[in-house]
Amino acid sequence: MNTVDTPVAPLLPNEPRITDPTAQAALTHRFLTPALQELEALFKHIRSLVDEELRDAPSNYAQPYPIGRCLEITLAAQEKLQRLDAGKLPAPAAQGYAALRDFLQHGGSARQVWGDLRGEFFQNAFLMGTLYIDVSNDTVTPSKPKIEILPFEQARFAPIRDYLHYAHMTRQYWGAYVFANHILPDLAPYFPLITAIPGGHVRLESDFHYMLALVHARRFEPSLEVLKAQPMETQFFDAFRRAVLGVAEMTVASTPAEGRALALEYCRQFQTEERRHGDKRELAAIRRARAANEKLAGLNVRRHGSV
Repeated sequence: MNTVDTPVAPLLPNEPRITDPTAQAALTHRFLTPALQELEALFKHIRSLVDEELRDAPSNYAQPYPIGRCLEITLAAQEKLQRLDAGKLPAPAAQGYAALRDFLQHGGSARQVWGDLRGEFFQNAFLMGTLYIDVSNDTVTPSKPKIEILPFEQARFAPIRDYLHYAHMTRQYWGAYVFANHILPDLAPYFPLITAIPGGHVRLESDFHYMLALVHARRFEPSLEVLKAQPMETQFFDAFRRAVLGVAEMTVASTPAEGRALALEYCRQFQTEERRHGDKRELAAIRRARAANEKLAGLNVRRHGSV
């Protein structure tokens, strides 16, 4: 009997998924598994370089370094790795670098990824072959080791499924209040949520490349799903609306009910159109959302949920 291979969905930006697990497992077993201690030494060395650079650098973060700096640390580590002078590495780190170089030269995959770590928080890490490599493991709990290397299948690191999942994680990780974006309806298909973090910021979500690509890949269904929520409470609607009134190129709803209806209408309209991740319309939406976020950032959210 003939069998039909199930097509593999294209990877989204920074998606934590292995598309060719058999080949990557073989390459990992050949080049990386025998050198796990040396790989850890390599990434400890890189992290020490990153810490020297970032620890005392000016920052807008309220928490002391490295809390909350997982993306910044991961991207800095990626840049350091790409620019390393192998001849200046200490011996164990040099051996780890050689193993990683051989792995990549034989077709190994290495990507920076982002997702849901163990149902607890968002995390940035590297997916190298079938290894999960976290160089910012201490950015939630500083007492943890800085580096964690695990088989990916054991890491419990999952892609964000949709905006319901995203909303759950923002509540879980950031302690955020989460609202459907019934304020700026023409931006809602791209930015369907508003998050308000007590003691932190209010912002439209999300300008992460992964979330924008997910919305396009699923033809705006993730946005439509969360925008069907009940209209926003008046106190929040009024506060958010006042913050963005007068911002150029913004369509601001007059009431929560109007905003909900228009947001759903825009979503359904976008579903009938040819829109792609990274196109001019998305880039314009990102620019306008960032302008709105600059205004929303001035709001003060208190613990009991008032603005």
